Amino acid sequence: MPERSEDSYVFHNIIPLLSKLGYPGIGDDERVKIKEVPIYRPSGGIAGTMDIVYYQDGEPVLLVEAKRAGRSIEQATEEAENYLRNFPIKNKKYAPSGKSPRYFAITIGREVKFYHHRVEVLADGQFAQVSENIGDLTFDELIDKYGLTPGYKPKKLETESFVKEFLPDLASSYNVSDDRRITPDVIKKITKHILNYLENQHTYDTRSPFIELKSTLSNQEYINDLHRRFDLIGSLCPEIADEFRNFILRSFQGTKLNQYLTEKCVIAFIYNLIGEINTGWKVLDFECGSGGFLSAAAKKGLPMENMIGIDIDELPFIIAKTYLALYFNKTGKEISQIPVKKTNGLFYLGNNWDLIVGNPAGSAKYEKNDIEKVLKNLETDLDQDGKTDKPSEYNFSIQQAVRSCKVGGKICLVLPEGFFSNSQDEILRKYVAKHCKILAIVSLPRGVFKKGTSTKSIKSGSQTSSQKMSILYAEKSKPVVDGEGVEVNDGILQYPVFLANVTEPESAAGNVCEWLEPRLNIVLEEWKKWQTENHLSALDESLLTDAYESSNITQAKKKLLKKDDRQIPLSLEEPVQTKKPKPVKSEVSISKTLDELFKKK
Repeated sequence: MPERSEDSYVFHNIIPLLSKLGYPGIGDDERVKIKEVPIYRPSGGIAGTMDIVYYQDGEPVLLVEAKRAGRSIEQATEEAENYLRNFPIKNKKYAPSGKSPRYFAITIGREVKFYHHRVEVLADGQFAQVSENIGDLTFDELIDKYGLTPGYKPKKLETESFVKEFLPDLASSYNVSDDRRITPDVIKKITKHILNYLENQHTYDTRSPFIELKSTLSNQEYINDLHRRFDLIGSLCPEIADEFRNFILRSFQGTKLNQYLTEKCVIAFIYNLIGEINTGWKVLDFECGSGGFLSAAAKKGLPMENMIGIDIDELPFIIAKTYLALYFNKTGKEISQIPVKKTNGLFYLGNNWDLIVGNPAGSAKYEKNDIEKVLKNLETDLDQDGKTDKPSEYNFSIQQAVRSCKVGGKICLVLPEGFFSNSQDEILRKYVAKHCKILAIVSLPRGVFKKGTSTKSIKSGSQTSSQKMSILYAEKSKPVVDGEGVEVNDGILQYPVFLANVTEPESAAGNVCEWLEPRLNIVLEEWKKWQTENHLSALDESLLTDAYESSNITQAKKKLLKKDDRQIPLSLEEPVQTKKPKPVKSEVSISKTLDELFKKK
């Protein structure tokens, strides 16, 4: 018996098979096109026709690639994906609104597999086409996903649909250049779009938000389709906000823009280090980047009106404002209440803040053309002894933190580790030691901040890259008096400081927090002991084992400090001599005196 033609197979086998799932049958020319939609070669010309394309309200909703039994599903999938990428969207007959289908089906014999074809942003910021098997899909379910059913109401965005559909599709629509990557320009556009929509949803005009897409009507329609299908306004919550920030974080990894974002596990650790946050506290982040430290304060119970974030650059400012609008569920005129300002964080901000927190980007970002106004608030010659001082780029940022904090208030900053040892930063160390009691210093592994942070000298202009960073936690003990100098009495430095060195695992692949968070939790346990007992006990091996297992790092082997290897804490009243600890690696080390720590090196 001669083999049936492929056309016959499609008509007599596949159409009836899909009809059982409610798909239109032969004769419904408005909703099913069989061997009609052309296949275009990338190089030009027609290479044939697609097996089946289903339509609803004139728009293509499902492409079907049919193969007889015994054929390769991988090959069929590849062909379907290629047809979708080259769908004739410029031909109004086949795609009135200029959109290709977002779903396709593969049939091998009488087996049917349905796929959702979507855009995904990879770890390097590049866009990729992804096909996700979604199980059986009836025709009614299909058109519901498009928002085409009678009486359809936009669906609430769950975190999965927000991450997998809304954000990637929005980013892809605003990427109209040949560079198929998430660029700062694309991030800026989609962030502005979301903020614009939150502020103006009820007067939302189909054209006004699309100034950047005025020549790309199909992209405008694609975005409008997103808003028809998904209720962004009704979905606002901290979880959606966090996913927005995570999306930005993933997009910025490996770029110079990492300074705007601090890993969420690092932020959570900092607030756990600080402990309880009084709801009456005033919290300031004068270089707020994406706003992660502010939302973390909110999670600790701080009301929005008691915090403020400042950034001088437009991109981090708009990211932070959008993030916090999503987080605090602010729309319309309420957007003006978001506690983020676009200005210079080195200007005078008062001196009565209970908590100064953040990851300063460095003074070079903030000096710009405002150096005279900055100097009215801060000092250039901290030493006041006639020396030619060359403090690091963090000179003004550290000064601002100390000056802005009230006596008895807390300061917790992420700083380059060189601050604690570089000779050029000796003046700054003395400045901090004179006005603050150092409570803890936690050294973070390399790789937490992908690009590190530069230590550009204000006066020399030199710059290095890939810095190792540490967390400084201090309590302000003495007000700042201009002209007083920075010399300190050695006697006031004889107190112990909690020190921790968080080591990097043998393999640090994947998400940073997957391996970092368990290590930070170990530090927190030791910090609690330090606060209550003023000493560190030997680490419990099971604690380390559990931490490694929870982070899927089973091969790492770390040496543990024995009790005999630890320094004896020094009392304030009667400093005692201690033996030098043995050179062993550990997750947590113990205190030195501040005098030892801040010695010029």
